[in-house]
Amino acid sequence: MARYTLPLFSVLWKRHETLYIEIFILALQRLKSSIDDISHEDIISEFLCPILNKVCFEEGRKRNCEIRTPDWEKPIQPLNNSELKGGKIRKRPDFTCKFTNPLANDADEHEIPLHIECKRLGEATSDSWKLNKNYVINGIMRFDSSEHEYGKRASSGIMIGYIVSMSPDQILTEVNDYGKERFHNGQIIEYQSKGNTIRQYQQKLVREKLQPEIFQLTHLWVDLRNRC
Repeated sequence: MARYTLPLFSVLWKRHETLYIEIFILALQRLKSSIDDISHEDIISEFLCPILNKVCFEEGRKRNCEIRTPDWEKPIQPLNNSELKGGKIRKRPDFTCKFTNPLANDADEHEIPLHIECKRLGEATSDSWKLNKNYVINGIMRFDSSEHEYGKRASSGIMIGYIVSMSPDQILTEVNDYGKERFHNGQIIEYQSKGNTIRQYQQKLVREKLQPEIFQLTHLWVDLRNRC
């Protein structure tokens, strides 16, 4: 009898990542046609939660599998005593999609989180608050931060951009310009996915503060301009 062998972890993780990219694209498409208040990213992300719940339920039935709804604002949990912070409030990525690793050799690798961070994109709202700069500094950079630790132990993550003003091409130029100041070879590259209502980009980060060093960041941008 032939022995069943599990695929490599990289293959299993890619399936997990691809699944939730598809889930978020479906949810963002529905968000685009239903949300009215886009004044703050937390309001938008909360509005996205019940949409994600419904999409995961429907896609789970369609694919005949269980799809866990992403956790909103869930703290990054310590996995061993060295990660304890004395009960202090830990950093919270906007969404977390955990993956159970069947190939883990120890408890630290048993569950790997796919982290998703969400930010608004567009024109500066004041002289001191620039949305596109914030997307880089308080978004992308958190995936290579010893303080935030987004994407720790994972090989990839997701950034979601809520476009509230400016054209996507103008935003991309500004985001890349801010990124060049802070990353080595860290420009965003647009996928050739014409006709998709959600713009999808890919970015390769060479991380200095977190492992694994080579990290792939998928960017999903939804156009919310002209919403009330």
